[in-house]
Amino acid sequence: MFISNQNKEAAGISANTLKFIAIVTMLIDHTADALVSPDTPLYILMRMIGRITAPIMFFFLAEGYHYTRDRKKYAVRLAVFAAVSYLPFVWFVTGGPPNPETFLKLNVIYTLLIGLLAIMADQEMESGSRKSLVLLVLILLSMPGDWSAIGLLYILTFSRYRENRKRQTKVYLLITLLLCAMNGAYPLYSLIRGQAVDSLYVSAAVINLGMFLPILLLQFYNGEKGRGGKWAQWGFYVFYPAHLILLSLITMYRM
Repeated sequence: MFISNQNKEAAGISANTLKFIAIVTMLIDHTADALVSPDTPLYILMRMIGRITAPIMFFFLAEGYHYTRDRKKYAVRLAVFAAVSYLPFVWFVTGGPPNPETFLKLNVIYTLLIGLLAIMADQEMESGSRKSLVLLVLILLSMPGDWSAIGLLYILTFSRYRENRKRQTKVYLLITLLLCAMNGAYPLYSLIRGQAVDSLYVSAAVINLGMFLPILLLQFYNGEKGRGGKWAQWGFYVFYPAHLILLSLITMYRM
């Protein structure tokens, strides 16, 4: 899976185009979360589209590990932007500054950082109890992050099977099916018992069906870097906290 810098563009979708799609779908997702009523079809549709973002970023984290010249520098960059995004993210998801109940709500860049460390452990450590212990610790550290341990599973899937696209797709689909099954279990159980079902649980189950969309897009990835220059390298990291601040301010002034 070679990322070429040649001027001639290959058929399919380049890395930078996929990253741009991830940024747009993230904005759609967070706009719905902040400004659209949760009990509307529009909310469900926008949040389903938003499920495209994280898997694409997880995919390119795995790609970045293999192509970056300095993995420690890559980790430091993620740590810096995770710290920069900490307050904007907490404010966005809770409506206020961190407190004893919310200070451990950590953003997706934190999850990417833990994911990078997990790839490094998985790829660079010899198999054995020490490696298993390190991966277990990283799974526990991922829990407070956005996407939690499920994000780590996706990241390790993209890394371990990057040379085998079919296997990568199959494992991704298996994880996604399990995620959807877990989200749909409670509403289904309630229906079987003849109990009322909270519409929010049904919405969450439907929204997570959007997790099948990114793997379809990734089938068209052509291995090319594409056009974009520095914006593609830094765009997500800058846009992420900036759009959270903007949406939080809009929400505040609407109240």
